[in-house]
Amino acid sequence: MTDVIGERFLSEQEKRHGAPKTERVEAGRVRDFLAAIEAGPFDPALPVPPLFLLTLGRTRRPHLDRLPGGTVNANDAFEFYEDVFVGDEITIETRMVSVEKKAGSKGDLYLITAEKLYRRTPKGELVAKRTNSVLRWE
Repeated sequence: MTDVIGERFLSEQEKRHGAPKTERVEAGRVRDFLAAIEAGPFDPALPVPPLFLLTLGRTRRPHLDRLPGGTVNANDAFEFYEDVFVGDEITIETRMVSVEKKAGSKGDLYLITAEKLYRRTPKGELVAKRTNSVLRWE
């Protein structure tokens, strides 16, 4: 582990993402997503765009109960295994992978990496994996 501050940031992230979240892929949300990225017409019979999965399992009002400081996204890596369709239920499980202390020009930074697994329920088929890193500071 890093230090007391790094442990606090890790604990904050674990509380925020700890419990698995299950959501149904809804036609309206897919339509809105496609409109936002200016993609072609919506056809509910086709698989949803893979990056639509980013809209699932998000924490609402993430600024509440947050420790002082700031956060920026540092990296995302995706692996897509199966198509996802309107009507599918997807469970998102988050596992914290690491916290690394880094020296920044104005103080310490903490690189926090998490892995998100997207599974189609009820069978638990792995449809995608996202490895996400954020930089956090006081």
